Amino acid sequence: MMHTTDRKANPEGRPASHLAAIDRILAAEEELVPSSGFAAAIRDRVREEAAVPAPIPFPWSRVAPGLVLVAGTIGWGAWQTMRFVGPAMQELARNPPPQIPATVLLQLQQAGWVVLALAVSWGAWMLSQRLVRRSGLL
Repeated sequence: MMHTTDRKANPEGRPASHLAAIDRILAAEEELVPSSGFAAAIRDRVREEAAVPAPIPFPWSRVAPGLVLVAGTIGWGAWQTMRFVGPAMQELARNPPPQIPATVLLQLQQAGWVVLALAVSWGAWMLSQRLVRRSGLL
């Protein structure tokens, strides 16, 4: 039976003989000593890191006006789009466009497939170029 003082010293509830065995095993281990020159190499590395100048701060004061301009332009463009799309959609609903001939639709479909093939080929080529650059083969 364990006493309350034993539980405070051994919170996991293991018997004292078990802890004594672990202490004997750890005491038998030889002490770890760093290799020669290790401490000096660490000190040198710390000195090198301390000598590195602070990074250059990002010039937010120069970038902020451009960001505000871009955000304003996008917002203005969205507003103008919404302003003109509504009436245009209503006009399109009242007066639908004339039917497009079947031959023109077939040619447009074929052109669409060609454009899709070119886009997929270009994307594969760009991906292969990026992978080659990252691998260091070129």
